[in-house]
Amino acid sequence: MAYRKSRFHQGGSAVIGLLLFFCASVGSAGALPAPETAIQNVSESLKTLLQNNQERIKTDKAYVYQLANEVIAPHIDFNRLSSLALGKHWRRATPEQKKEFMHQFRRLLVRTYATAFREFGDWSLRFLPRRDAADAVKVMVRSEIQRSGAPPVSVNYRMHQKDGAWLAYDVVIEGISLVTNYRSTFAKEVRRNGMNGLIKRVTKLNNQRIAAAQQASR
Repeated sequence: MAYRKSRFHQGGSAVIGLLLFFCASVGSAGALPAPETAIQNVSESLKTLLQNNQERIKTDKAYVYQLANEVIAPHIDFNRLSSLALGKHWRRATPEQKKEFMHQFRRLLVRTYATAFREFGDWSLRFLPRRDAADAVKVMVRSEIQRSGAPPVSVNYRMHQKDGAWLAYDVVIEGISLVTNYRSTFAKEVRRNGMNGLIKRVTKLNNQRIAAAQQASR
């Protein structure tokens, strides 16, 4: 279930893109629109945690997972992300299948975010003008990530308002959507082994990652 590679940090572009979404250093002197303000607010707390716990992040994988789950996950709409990633198969799934898939998909993504904490380097992010209406409740936040010695990378975030907050449900890096890539992979698995087969496969992958992390920490 690999995410298709782009020229930005091959093999982890979507992960880093989402992570930078929550860690972006926003240097705007004026007031930002609401979605960008949401990014800025979360970035301040997460950047502080990363800076103050560098050694622990390198050695304590359980803490890294806790950090990703508590700081990042609440700002992602996993229900919408899951439904988009499954497409038509989400509509055909039972309520129990939806619940279990969303649980396992969240585990998969959060653990992937956690591994990216160790890959941070020098970077900056520049917001580009949005093309949405001022009162839109669903927006595309456009940005460029700039890193020393590398060309700028386009990273756009799909966000919407839910329960009074701005939540992310997709990231598009260099024109490649995280949702679209997962949808293709998940659809192949559902066609081969059904919805329950997909859930079992994602669960197995999550458990293998946990076992590997525990083994590495011994």
